[in-house]
Amino acid sequence: MAVLPNDAGSMRLAISLVDREASVPQGQPAFAGVPSGRLLCSAAVEHFDRRDREWWPFVRLAALYVPPEAFEALGAGARELLAGGAPGFAWQAGEGGPLALQLSESQGAVLVEVAVDLGRWLAEMVAGPAGSEACLFRYATTRADLVRFADALAAEAREVPAR
Repeated sequence: MAVLPNDAGSMRLAISLVDREASVPQGQPAFAGVPSGRLLCSAAVEHFDRRDREWWPFVRLAALYVPPEAFEALGAGARELLAGGAPGFAWQAGEGGPLALQLSESQGAVLVEVAVDLGRWLAEMVAGPAGSEACLFRYATTRADLVRFADALAAEAREVPAR
């Protein structure tokens, strides 16, 4: 699991890779608009409860399908920010994905903004324009924690076999 905690250690973004979809065999039709080989992930924004010393979710996306190139872009963007190649970086879990992340340098720390669009799950209960059911979490993290997060993302991707 790759985690990106806040600088106080009380909140974090956690991303776990679970599996990879099988690629469509050569010559076989793919489902329209659905790329094959996507990564199946779980993502959550969690808080640390000091009473029971456990992490509990504010919001958890149990099934998140991310194209491999989007997942690779997340780690690459974090590394580019750390190397000073960019002042910030924005990422989304695929086209129209329900998870987005923005990182930027801010007075020696890294500002993290995590957006979770709950519209897909709430559409049956609440009708509204796209993005009107989004949760935004903003916190500061350290450069060291961002390094650990980028390294953990790369390790997770290596552990999920290609199909």
